Amino acid sequence: MVAGMFVAWPNVFIAHIIQNNSTIFNTQLHLTDSETDMLGSMIFLGSLPGFLLAGWLLDTIGRRWSVLVTALPGALGSLLIGFSLNPPMLLVGRFLEGITFGMLGVAVRTYASEIVDTTIRGTASVMYNVVMNMGSVAIIGLGIKLSWYYVVFVSFAVALLHCFLVAVFLVESPTYLAVKNREAEATVILRRLRGPNADIKEELRILKMMNQRGDGTSGWGALIKRDVIKNILVMFGLSMMCNFSGVQVMKMNTVRILVTAGLGFDETVSTIMFNLLLIAGNVTIMYLLDRIGRRRCLVLSLLLLTIANSCFGTYVFLTDSGGSPAMMEVALGTPLEVNSTMIYQSDAGSASWSWVPLMCVLMIAFGQSLGAGPIPYILTPEYFPTVIRSQATSVCLLLGGLQNVAALQLYSPMQASLTQAGLYWTYGLVAAVGIPYSLLFVKETA
Repeated sequence: MVAGMFVAWPNVFIAHIIQNNSTIFNTQLHLTDSETDMLGSMIFLGSLPGFLLAGWLLDTIGRRWSVLVTALPGALGSLLIGFSLNPPMLLVGRFLEGITFGMLGVAVRTYASEIVDTTIRGTASVMYNVVMNMGSVAIIGLGIKLSWYYVVFVSFAVALLHCFLVAVFLVESPTYLAVKNREAEATVILRRLRGPNADIKEELRILKMMNQRGDGTSGWGALIKRDVIKNILVMFGLSMMCNFSGVQVMKMNTVRILVTAGLGFDETVSTIMFNLLLIAGNVTIMYLLDRIGRRRCLVLSLLLLTIANSCFGTYVFLTDSGGSPAMMEVALGTPLEVNSTMIYQSDAGSASWSWVPLMCVLMIAFGQSLGAGPIPYILTPEYFPTVIRSQATSVCLLLGGLQNVAALQLYSPMQASLTQAGLYWTYGLVAAVGIPYSLLFVKETA
């Protein structure tokens, strides 16, 4: 949940700052377009060291304690954001939240892939996304009544609660214990998880056999093996297709996108609807994932993203009578002054068609949550055996994080150079290319 709060917070901040740019100390904040983009991209920039740190921690102190300590940098970052006096303080706080976001991504998904039975592993992995999107809905809902700096203090409290709950209720991964030759501890935990009638000795034997590399190598050195490099490259390509189809851009910039598109509805309520559709898509994929497989879910997701982004781009193009959207400049925090670098569309066409961008964005939300959002993260730990899982997952998510930083930081420049319609058409084209890529290169996992 804390990860979802971190991801969605820029929507709360932007919705508030265009009306009142005061901080908790009643000073004024002024952000440029680039700095506003960085509110989203900085969390992924911070996730890069988080990915690597998580890979080391998972192998050194175990899965349980790694999941616990992940929340600490984010808690510190939330405090810094809440007491921010200027954009640099905001961005440093977002970087610290990004470290937690990255560490959680590796630690929780690795843990989930190991702790549950293989028949429900996909469903369990998607639960991370469901809870994360619930956090996004919660933080945006709180933003209706609370100022942005009070909202971020709620994130701080949830981060501390995360640490307490993990310390009390989480058990160590039996797969990790088995591979580390701590079979007595693994037996106790497996008996607790599987029940008294399970064949624990046989499960331990299978765990050790399935998670052992044939050449006996393990750790970071095993990543240079040909089969591992091949899987890393496949995941790199898949992440590229998903990230540049607008998956994270839409999550981080929902308010900006809807305002710029000339939405005829309340942007905050629409953003909540967007995140509710993310949850609906996640619930749907929980049912489909272990029934029709990862690859088919991914293809369906990319198909919906292709259609939705293409329709969104076409709507913007048709409502743009002069070749570029009718724009007005709105000062961050001073909406009546024409002195800001943040640009919004003032008239996207007839009000009778103002529902179209919302429907497109909601379709994008549902489509991405069916596969393009969660599946790269689900497949990554499943592609590698336990002895190198934490390291390989860290590398894959590090590369994906770099792509996210690029996609988010290029949002405004791409919109300026390609036009708003061209930006969404580009996202649709990338999603379309991802369909044959998934069919040709992505292998199904158990």
